[in-house]
Amino acid sequence: MKWYNLVGFTVVVMLSTYLIRIPLPGGGYFNFGDVAVIFAALYSGPKAGMIAGGVGSALADLIGFPIFAPITLVAKGLEGLIAGLGKGQRAFLNYLFPILGSLMMVIVYFFGTWLLPAFGIGAAVAEFPANLVQALLANIGARLLFIATRRFGITG
Repeated sequence: MKWYNLVGFTVVVMLSTYLIRIPLPGGGYFNFGDVAVIFAALYSGPKAGMIAGGVGSALADLIGFPIFAPITLVAKGLEGLIAGLGKGQRAFLNYLFPILGSLMMVIVYFFGTWLLPAFGIGAAVAEFPANLVQALLANIGARLLFIATRRFGITG
């Protein structure tokens, strides 16, 4: 992967996380960043998914929710890494790895939120369902985007 593609994916992740968001009562927000993370991973593989996902999402958090930036770096980096393992695999694994990556992201956020003194177990439990829904919607959105790019002959 060329460095400018990686930078481009990282910027797209950051912007889709920060600019397109719907606030949640617990302090977090729904965003389209996970769609970009999973798409980058499917399109370019685990390394690009990890870097674009972790760095792009953490940069967005530094602007909006800095306390979560380190957790986000790990959560989204692992999401992108695991999702990217599906690149070039047969259909079952190409669908499975992004789902596993998203589940890892949800788990990291659960424990990360729990360990933050300002939030704790109550916030972690409260955010868990919203994170699961975001993971599901992100997988659907990224898959549709990936299929569309393939249909138009744009491949990674």
